[in-house]
Amino acid sequence: MKRGMNMSIKKHLAQVVAASLLMTTALAGCSSNEGGAGNPNNPANGQQTAAQGSETTTIKAMTITFGDPPSTDNNQAKADIEKRGNVKLDLSFVPSEAYGDKLAVAVSANDYDLLLIDSGKDDKYINLVRMGAFHDLTDYIDSTENISLIEDAVWDNTSVQGKIYGIPRPRGLYGGGEASVLIRKDWLDKYDLEVPTTIDELTHALQVFKDNDPAGGGTTIPLAVYGVDGAAGPGPFGSVFPMLFAFGVPHIWTIDDNGQPVRDFQTPEFKNYLEWLRDTWSKGLIDKDAPVLKGQQQARNKFQSGVAGAFVSNVGDISETSIEKMKQVDPNAEIAVIDVLEGREGQKGVALIGGYYGIWAIPSSVPEDKVQKIIDFLDFTSAEENIAFSKAGVLGVHANDFKDGLPVQTEEQMKLYDLEKPSAFVLQNRVDPYIYANSKVPEIKEAQMSSLDVIADYGIPNPFLSYSSQTATKKPDTYKRMSAVMTQYVLGEATWEAVQKEIDAWTAGDGAIIAQELLEQYHEDQNER
Repeated sequence: MKRGMNMSIKKHLAQVVAASLLMTTALAGCSSNEGGAGNPNNPANGQQTAAQGSETTTIKAMTITFGDPPSTDNNQAKADIEKRGNVKLDLSFVPSEAYGDKLAVAVSANDYDLLLIDSGKDDKYINLVRMGAFHDLTDYIDSTENISLIEDAVWDNTSVQGKIYGIPRPRGLYGGGEASVLIRKDWLDKYDLEVPTTIDELTHALQVFKDNDPAGGGTTIPLAVYGVDGAAGPGPFGSVFPMLFAFGVPHIWTIDDNGQPVRDFQTPEFKNYLEWLRDTWSKGLIDKDAPVLKGQQQARNKFQSGVAGAFVSNVGDISETSIEKMKQVDPNAEIAVIDVLEGREGQKGVALIGGYYGIWAIPSSVPEDKVQKIIDFLDFTSAEENIAFSKAGVLGVHANDFKDGLPVQTEEQMKLYDLEKPSAFVLQNRVDPYIYANSKVPEIKEAQMSSLDVIADYGIPNPFLSYSSQTATKKPDTYKRMSAVMTQYVLGEATWEAVQKEIDAWTAGDGAIIAQELLEQYHEDQNER
């Protein structure tokens, strides 16, 4: 793996590797005696059995779910991947809202072979590593065929003191879950508006939505955002990255020309952004429920239920599922994507993020001779063949074919796929710069991929992204007073002087310590490299 590889080279490499893997798979399939669609050795369906001939390994793992878990009754998808992967899976699917508490208990109980650390590399994870809670996996990675394709930047973002204690589940490096503004194109068309590209054009479109009430009955919400708890930062709202970057606000932290850390809210650009929020709030362009909404899903619900005109997410939310939900309310519903929102002085960007969601860690209580088998299975699930499996399931059961990256399914097969959820058993996904291009409709998928190509040119780094402050962890309320007064300012209930007072107090107190702790880790890491 080489550092500094540009995006086009990386995509080319991925394509070459994928092609070679497909060729290997096809050759293996040609030597098979059977070629039926449901046969695990069928080249179109998954194809090679991992660790064939060896004893079946039981893997007890805990993972997160954001909806209904897979059906447990004679699940054919589970049976298929178990056979091909030569494992027996004992999986606990824990709802996202309860996952943190369940994970803490699971780590202490030493009852699992594999745990998804959903929060990634944070202080809790680092402390667990230092306490010896997880196996050191550094020496296992180079021998993997698929996991080793994960980019160096992602390994850097998840390693602890240069060692690998968990395997990140790769995601896009650009934008993440709050990359772009999604907006109701049918509403724009109704009022002869072009898809906005600048912050002022977006503001104008939101005002038109407010004035004309396209949702009807006074229910229109021009912009759906949500409140934050002030633990990681002051907010005051989430799902606002495109707006922040349009005002030139840094990606949480930056390092100034003197080599000193600067937090986003310490910049004059952040004040300009808050003034824009305050103005749009005063005009009724922001959801009045925003301060009490708990997360992105609640804002998404407002968009998908047909009352919100704009919402910040990624291109995964222009899938046919989202559109179908909206069309149930309004048959004319259409979604357009504002890839990157441009500011008044040309500023724009997307967050250059960790490039992963969650880390698979193997508790140190797991016998060493089992660690390799678990790594082998994770490497197997991230193979090219399981891209098809995750999207089409077992051919002949969940789909009739898999063409051009899309399943060919009957309505009944789609229902079975949704019930059995083959993708839930693909624990480690393959490196894919287009992972958020999830639509099964070719035209939509092409639009998703095009948008992801655009935002890959506008990544804004956070130099401290992979570091954690002990002080911030010990003082989870460090931002809360500031968050409260910033929210009051946006709502017109506080002055800027009150906001500045809290910023100054943080800068002279906890902020100085937090900045120094992060800078020391940054310098130490730079010296190691």
